[in-house]
Amino acid sequence: ISEDLSRRIQDRVQKLTDEYIKLVDEITSTKEAEVMEV
Repeated sequence: ISEDLSRRIQDRVQKLTDEYIKLVDEITSTKEAEVMEV
């Protein structure tokens, strides 16, 4: 594959990774809040 295509794929993977990390952080924060309420 070309260098340009490789770079675009890497950027896309990084963007998706960042989005999932953000999602997991939000879920974790919500769960922590639920646990602290009890």
